Amino acid sequence: MGKYIMQINKSLYFRKRIPQALSHYFNGKSELRIKFGAISHFHGNMYAKELNFMFEELITMLQSDTTNKNELVSKYTDAMYCYSNNSSRKYTIPITVPDLEKKNEELNEKLHEKIDNLTFKEKKKLLENLDVFDKLIHIIDPKKDFANYNSAQSTASQMQKANITLKELYEIFIREKQQESGEDIAQSTWRDYQSSYNDFIYVIEDADNRDISSFTREDFRTFVDALHNHLPKSRTKLKQFKSLPYSTLKDMELTEDEKLASNTKKKKMSTIKQMFDIAMDARYCYIETNYAEAFLIKETKSKKNEQPKRTPLTDTNQEKLFNSKLYTTHKKSTLKYEPEKYWIPLIALYTGMRQNEICQLYIEDVKSEVISTGETVYYFDLNEDKDKHLKNDNAYRLIPIHPKLIELGFIDYFNSIKEKQERLWDNLRLHPTQKRYNTDYNKTFMKYFRTHVTKDPTQVFHSFRHTVGDQLLKNAVKHKLPKDLMNQILGHEPDKDETSRTYSCGYGIEELFIGVCTLEFDLFY
Repeated sequence: MGKYIMQINKSLYFRKRIPQALSHYFNGKSELRIKFGAISHFHGNMYAKELNFMFEELITMLQSDTTNKNELVSKYTDAMYCYSNNSSRKYTIPITVPDLEKKNEELNEKLHEKIDNLTFKEKKKLLENLDVFDKLIHIIDPKKDFANYNSAQSTASQMQKANITLKELYEIFIREKQQESGEDIAQSTWRDYQSSYNDFIYVIEDADNRDISSFTREDFRTFVDALHNHLPKSRTKLKQFKSLPYSTLKDMELTEDEKLASNTKKKKMSTIKQMFDIAMDARYCYIETNYAEAFLIKETKSKKNEQPKRTPLTDTNQEKLFNSKLYTTHKKSTLKYEPEKYWIPLIALYTGMRQNEICQLYIEDVKSEVISTGETVYYFDLNEDKDKHLKNDNAYRLIPIHPKLIELGFIDYFNSIKEKQERLWDNLRLHPTQKRYNTDYNKTFMKYFRTHVTKDPTQVFHSFRHTVGDQLLKNAVKHKLPKDLMNQILGHEPDKDETSRTYSCGYGIEELFIGVCTLEFDLFY
């Protein structure tokens, strides 16, 4: 997710913190949040950058000696809301700033002075990074009156059209994705992008050296046909396929098992579409129409490949698991040598935490707080410090440790290791490509679970979370507790039909502890 964008359910929002000294111009709000219409993550990040520019310009003017500041805020925010919901993404801010020309001249003088003072190497470095300025072409020219922005934008776009090959477009695409994520692209994601690009230039002859404006509907129709009927799985690895040109491969009959999976075809076509989206972007304007959009593949899961729906862990399977040898005859050795195998399922059952949230815990993530009754409550602090990763913004949360876990000896275990190791589970290692701590653990757990508990494909580790979720929601009604209290424990978004507090200033440890203590399970070991 981009720097100024967040997702709630399926909706994207622009968000920006308002300086405290200026919050009175925004009715005391600490944050500006604007909802986008139905757009992709790529376009959301692009438009968020534009809104951020508008917001920063507004803040700069509020901090200056400009008069009628309330009117200024009203007109700017109206323009931002209008821009966020306008599919054409063109906007006009209905104001002019009398002293803007003067300020621009002052900035020009400072800029020329700084450039004059640069060394030869520094000037060369500046020229090498001129692509940064290309991305600012679509931003309002401070020399122009705001009312003339649309025509200025049109002129700039026309000037920016230029010849570019598909290979060059792919390089821009990768650079955009890196900037969008704010870090290096995950290796698995990069492989998906590279595979999609390689398949496209394999199917479409000499595609990598073609001008991108030369691609027609027929080219994309050919590629989609290849995805459906002619490209096999692992084309570059299997002996019978890897050395064949596409002209030979397309005459071969593939079995259903050799063909690409539905989701794979969808991702490959989506990647090509995203590449050409950039070519059509207002910052580049290399093409006027993206024909790839008409050939996007809708995922149609067959019954054979469809993933079974995960269900809450049944009472019978709870009994089987917690009465198995791991928790009975092998308990002592497990706690001594592989404590994660013993504790992680129990923590999942009494917190509803996701598997990787538990596996990635550090010693410092176990904390305590004295509540109003004088009782010390231990809790997990879920965050993204160090190498940890959370699913979304709502996953940042505090979860009190259930008294049953303390009764079973979890805090004793914690106290015995906290001075010896950095992480809660020293046997678990960060996966080199997936960058998660639960990868190897999940394989071990599922092998044990399928052998000793059940072969039902709907019953998996995530079933613990469904079990906790169901019981918490029932308990909210039974104990007359706010539903959002339970949602916060699980890291779910607050219900839209309730007047809800955001999690950043939501329920405290004492309230959350009350919610967690409503969880009750009959363990048979």
